[in-house]
Parts: sequence; structure tokens; C-alpha cells
Amino acid sequence: MSLFAAFEASSPALVLGPTLEALPSVDVELERQYALDPDRPIAFCRVRCRDRDGLDRALAADDTIDEFERIGGADGESLYRLQRSETDVIGAYREWVDAGGELLECRGSNGRWEVEMRFPDRDSFGRYHEFLASEGVSLELQRLADGDGGRRRGHRSALTDAQREALTLAHEHGFFEVPRETGLSEIAAQLGISKQAVSERLRRGQAQLIDQQLVE
Repeated sequence: MSLFAAFEASSPALVLGPTLEALPSVDVELERQYALDPDRPIAFCRVRCRDRDGLDRALAADDTIDEFERIGGADGESLYRLQRSETDVIGAYREWVDAGGELLECRGSNGRWEVEMRFPDRDSFGRYHEFLASEGVSLELQRLADGDGGRRRGHRSALTDAQREALTLAHEHGFFEVPRETGLSEIAAQLGISKQAVSERLRRGQAQLIDQQLVE
């Protein structure tokens, strides 16, 4: 049976660690993450910060990221695309992928990351936990439970990473607007898969959301 783990982690060597320390009031929600190069994953984050100029200065000075771009947002919330740097940062992404982990939720504020993950078993989580500790990450374990027994009630639906990525990309590019601002071909090109695969991911993802939100 899989293992659910919730914990807090902090270190200036984690991605965005310097920004979280420089701006304690900032709130960062990791929306999705992918990597063509597992040593330099790309993340899309929703960031709430009143001082956008101060945020951009903090990001520019943050050695854990090589590139950042604000690609949307309003009313105090911005959507950023970030790419991790090759040096001066803990390779947590590669480590949890190698351990078979799945990132369920990740939110940063007050200098810390609040993380929820799923692992194949306790041994795989133990290896990841030991890796973070060996890198000097300050860890505070919140919950451990078999399956998803430890997840908060009302948590967002259990979409697969692929479904969430396809749905989010389609939303960002106006696929669900009337009239549509983009088509399946453009989304497929972004994801590097076929139109049929995109269509299937969107259909299944929407069905999952309907089951979660509308079907009792």
C-alpha cells in the first residue's frame, strides 16, 4: 500500500528558498512541474505578493533559479514560470522521482515549504527523508498514513500529473474559452504528445473533476 506523507521543509538551498526567506509574507503555490532535464525542472507557480517589484528583485537575486517569467495573473496573484538552476540548489526533484514519489501539494510561505506527497511504501519515503536531512534541510513531519488516509478532507481531486498538466495548459491557452483561442494541435505540440492523447487526458481529467465536485 502507498504511503501519504505531509511535512514542512526549509533550507536556502531548496528551490526559491532565498525568496521565501527574503519575503516572509509571500505565498507560493506550486501548480505543476515537469522536466525534460531532471536536473533543471520547470515549475509553474501561483504567487501572492503585494510588492510585485520587490518580488521580481528577490527572484532575480535568487541563485536557486536560472530563469523566471511572469505569464499571467491579477488582483495580487501572479503566475510565474521558473526554471531551476544547475548549481546552488538541492536536487530534490530528481530524488523523489527516482524514489517513485508523487508530489500532491506544495506551498511556500514564511520561509518554509508545506509539502504533501505519496510514495510507494515507507522505505521509499525513508530514503527521500534521509536525502533531505543529509542535505541540511530542516524537516518537520506532520502526518504519515497508509494510502491517502492522512489527506485533508475536501482536498482537490486526485488527478494524475499528466491530466493536471494538460488541463492547466489548456486553460492557460484559452482552450475552454468561447470561441476557443487554441486547439488540440497546439496543446499536443506543447506537451510533445499526439492530439488523441491530449483529448483523452482532457476528457478523463474533466470526468475526474466532475466526479469530485458534482457527484455525491
